[in-house]
Amino acid sequence: MERRDYSYYEKHAADINLEEITSSAKNANTLQRLRNGDDDDERSRFYLGRRFFTLDFYIGDEDDLGWLGYFIGKNECVHHLHIDYLPDGEEGHALMEGIARSQSIREIGLHALNDDGFTSTMRILGSLSQLEGLIILGDISIGSDGLSELETLLESGVCKLQLLSLWGINFEGIVDILSNGLRSVGSSLKELGLRNNSIGNEGLLDLVEALQTCTGLEILNLCSNDFSSAAAGLGSISDWLQRDEVKLNRLGISRCHINDEGLLALAQGAANHCKELDLHGNSITTLGLSHLSNSIQSDSCRVETLHLDHVPMGVDGMEVLAYGLADNKSVRHLFLGDETDHITVASARCGAFSTALCDTSSVSSTYLSNHTLQEIRDGDFLLRDISLYLRLNEEHPQYAARDVKSF
Repeated sequence: MERRDYSYYEKHAADINLEEITSSAKNANTLQRLRNGDDDDERSRFYLGRRFFTLDFYIGDEDDLGWLGYFIGKNECVHHLHIDYLPDGEEGHALMEGIARSQSIREIGLHALNDDGFTSTMRILGSLSQLEGLIILGDISIGSDGLSELETLLESGVCKLQLLSLWGINFEGIVDILSNGLRSVGSSLKELGLRNNSIGNEGLLDLVEALQTCTGLEILNLCSNDFSSAAAGLGSISDWLQRDEVKLNRLGISRCHINDEGLLALAQGAANHCKELDLHGNSITTLGLSHLSNSIQSDSCRVETLHLDHVPMGVDGMEVLAYGLADNKSVRHLFLGDETDHITVASARCGAFSTALCDTSSVSSTYLSNHTLQEIRDGDFLLRDISLYLRLNEEHPQYAARDVKSF
């Protein structure tokens, strides 16, 4: 394509025939809406690429991407831009040059780009003055140039990111790059997602060191990494959580192969400082649940939502967990469920938690039962045999005891 400067687009934007610069009527209509500056909440999210025909703009061979970039850059309604394909060469670069002029884009999502496309995108992100979120999904082929641009972007601190998510980015050195970058963007970051990035014990230790600057972080998602031998790293997470300046609300560490030793290292810090704790799909036994149970019995426990679905706890594990919940004053929502005999397990759960919710052995025991828990979900089902107790907790939280005769 011919090289054009910004003044060319400005001069011809009002009268350019959109059908002549697009490969389909849908793409022409999309450019028309961008040019008109249509103010519509549905238009705030813009998807372009080649993976799905339902995209806002499906890039064809005859599309003039310089014009697409110009209209996106001029439009003030596009807040979230998601890209899953960029052509190599001048077309891709012209598109990114136009996008770089945007004063409205707050979030960029990237998926399935090659190294040239990824590198081009990284180079323009520092120009997006309103950018708050960067999401990089798997299937991206990142080479040395792309890695270098990502590292430069994060270390520059130009983007005051509130959301940074790297999902399935399995390349060597990602933790080092991220650790250096967090020292620059950490003060603004509220959500960090590092799902399925092959992070192990050493990577976790390095990551926690970098998290020291992330004092405003509210959500940390480390799901689907391998923490089977990461007791030291999980212990460092626990220590970090207990720092006075850390205010993390949600910790996601599901499907990380966490065992009993790892849960022992993590439990105290996680239970005392997170409102939501996601442990589902880990290799935790009754021993590990006893460590968690001890932590949630504490008066300082802060957890309100606890995910333990697909944890092979068995009947003994349920009783241990229920024992801890009997004295708990914070957990309102509990998620269970596994792939064993649903009827048998559900029945055992009802028995274990019934006593925790309403121990009728004495008036004192009833008074001291759990009056906080409002929902226990077993997969897609509520445990109906104890639903009355849960409903009373939800509807009458001010009651510290109940009339035993009413049950």
